[in-house]
Amino acid sequence: MKFSKIYILSFLLLTAVACEDEKDEASNALNCASVMAEMDAANEAFEANATKANCEEVIEKAEAVYNCMPDGPEKTEMKEDLDSIRGTCDLFS
Repeated sequence: MKFSKIYILSFLLLTAVACEDEKDEASNALNCASVMAEMDAANEAFEANATKANCEEVIEKAEAVYNCMPDGPEKTEMKEDLDSIRGTCDLFS
């Protein structure tokens, strides 16, 4: 009887921890989607009115997207894109 109670409690604890991780992942995904939408809006504003201020806004939002991304080839590509955007913004000095 004790074994089954320990087993059940362990299972419930594991399930609770797993659900909390899924909740955090879902929250992070939602936050990343929001940041991505903000970056798209900043990019559209820059394309409509190419100013240094709008360019810096794109960099700020792109950095937030980069920080939100999981490690991997897409993040590496985003880092390269971010460096390219910074170079473009330097031209507005």
